[in-house]
Amino acid sequence: MKKTIAAGLMMATCLSACASTYRITPIAAAGQKVRYEQGVPTTDKIRSNGSVKVTPVKVADNGRLVFAVAALNTSDRPSNFGVQNISVTDAAGGSIHVYDHDELVREAKNRATWAAVAAALAGAGAAVAANQNAYRTTNATMTAPGGRIYTYRARNYDPTAAAVGTAAAAAGTTAAMIGIRDALDKTLAGLHGQILQTTTIDPNTAWGGKVVADKLPGKGWPREVAVKIDWNGERFPFRFRVEKEK
Repeated sequence: MKKTIAAGLMMATCLSACASTYRITPIAAAGQKVRYEQGVPTTDKIRSNGSVKVTPVKVADNGRLVFAVAALNTSDRPSNFGVQNISVTDAAGGSIHVYDHDELVREAKNRATWAAVAAALAGAGAAVAANQNAYRTTNATMTAPGGRIYTYRARNYDPTAAAVGTAAAAAGTTAAMIGIRDALDKTLAGLHGQILQTTTIDPNTAWGGKVVADKLPGKGWPREVAVKIDWNGERFPFRFRVEKEK
């Protein structure tokens, strides 16, 4: 019995040590810049009806790509935003599946895949309000198969009317871009990894969450991946370089 346990521990240590690691870096296109926040690269796209920020989070152990996405509505009407607005393709233009919240929850409940998606499900089950006027924090717990308990906190940030109003009025100026980017940054910072669910974003309001896409097909590194977001009648294109570090 002791030999079996020792062998299992040695195998687990080997698998951990041999696990591949990856790096995802934004590729700036026209009108975009790559910025760094505490060493993490991010990029955004500002258009007339809204702005979108996409930050690469990681390549999960199962090869899936994880991004953090935030959207700010600068139009004069409410607009729904969710996974249905996001498409991911590889360098050859092949479609990469983007998982919605319900798919990830079903996987988590199917026992074997819990470890692979638990981190991405930090905000699963949290209620998403369609209209928010201030900070709101929700604390809750979730029990995984096997009895392990995970705790999470989700917080929604609504930029002040003055800050966003100033940004919208000064569209195209440096002050506008700083105000918009600040709103997107604070929105993602307050969500604590919550999986993106379809939400109605009111004018001058931001929302977002994590997005999980399937692993890239084929072999060979580095590779490129495109993330396209069609929202509010506009397209927000992003490109990323995925590199294998070990």
